[in-house]
Amino acid sequence: MRPFGNRDRVGYMFGDLANDLFFVYMATYLMLFYTDIMGISGHAVGVMFLVVRLWDALCDVAIGSFIDSRKPSPEGKFRPYLIRFSVPISVLGVLCFTYFPSMSEQMALVYAYLTYMVYGTLYSCVNIPYGSLASAITSNPLERTSLSTYRTLGAAIANIVIAFTVPKLIFDVNNVPQAGGFLTAAVLFAVLSVIFYYGSYKLTTERITAGYDEVPRVDWGETVRGMLRNRSLIAFIIASIIMLTVNFLMASLNPYLFKDYFKNGELLSWMTLIVLPVSFILLPTVKPLVARFGKKEVAAGALILTFVSNLLLFSLPHVNPWVYLAFQFLSLIGLGYITMLTWALVADIIDYHEYITGKRQEGTVYSVYSFARKLGQALSGGLAGFALGAIGYVQGLAEQPPEVAHRIKQVITIVPATGSLAIIVLLALVYNLSKERVEKLLVELEAQRGH
Repeated sequence: MRPFGNRDRVGYMFGDLANDLFFVYMATYLMLFYTDIMGISGHAVGVMFLVVRLWDALCDVAIGSFIDSRKPSPEGKFRPYLIRFSVPISVLGVLCFTYFPSMSEQMALVYAYLTYMVYGTLYSCVNIPYGSLASAITSNPLERTSLSTYRTLGAAIANIVIAFTVPKLIFDVNNVPQAGGFLTAAVLFAVLSVIFYYGSYKLTTERITAGYDEVPRVDWGETVRGMLRNRSLIAFIIASIIMLTVNFLMASLNPYLFKDYFKNGELLSWMTLIVLPVSFILLPTVKPLVARFGKKEVAAGALILTFVSNLLLFSLPHVNPWVYLAFQFLSLIGLGYITMLTWALVADIIDYHEYITGKRQEGTVYSVYSFARKLGQALSGGLAGFALGAIGYVQGLAEQPPEVAHRIKQVITIVPATGSLAIIVLLALVYNLSKERVEKLLVELEAQRGH
């Protein structure tokens, strides 16, 4: 069998690039398409997003258990799904951004529900096997770290492509969104996604095949009991929900911060400019740091930078926008490490689950983790709105009172500070897969598998 190398890294990066071309496009622009092109009310769109994300979360668990209940094909347990669903998911992505002028608002809402829910189901059919694939490509901790960093790099590339192409396609000279532009972008991303899914399938190799000789049966009672004993899984699910909540709140409140506190909404574009380079700056440092200290140790240590940066911003009575951006750059470096290491940590958690239960259930474990993330996304959807209401924000005012603007600054800094501290505590005291434990775990698994 071909040894692990750059071919696997690039192939795994292609998988997330294919996923995120549409995922990020939808996360950023689908609501605008629904409201400004299809004429659906913002309230109806918000309810739809909540319903569809809950549906997606359930689909993740169903798909994960389905994969684990099937005997792998000669091409592998996970890779074939990238090919089987690459065209259907790309077609549904295009249909999500297809506008029919003759539709009433009610029919448009039904069409939006139908296409978005089917797309979400198909996304589970490729994302769950893709996410599980990392644990089957290699068992080496450093090699898994490189897969995780390349996956993050693929997401960064997708974000850059979308940031530089979509606004030029969808807005006319008067800054008005055009239906044809949305469709053109969707077709472009559909073609690219199919190409990158194929590249991911061709370039990666599944090497960890223990327990695949017979068709397994998923016993959910036994699986759940194993997961409840897997303290690393529980700790990381809670940590991921906290991290998603922090990221969502910051993304939602930053426009209000720059508009009402800094009195300069145009400076918000600088937030994007400091976010994009972080992945490229961190990429060469992740592997040597993990080799020296370990994955959970690097993630927890880097988050200290996020905690200190935001605590200092919270403590300062008045903050200059450039000072805020400088501290946020440091904060994002801290968050960047755990983001890059997330999928390597999940692969270790899958190994630990096999050690506890004696069964290799990559799809099921990954899908439960994904379910928790999506549930967190759905439940945190209204958090920013509740926060604005709690601090006294008055919609429609040309200028908010100074005390309200100050509270926005306090919320947007104290939440990341407390959130990062909570994740540090979870990683240090509950997540039990340290560098030494992971190394020992791999030896124990080899013996357990009879190798």
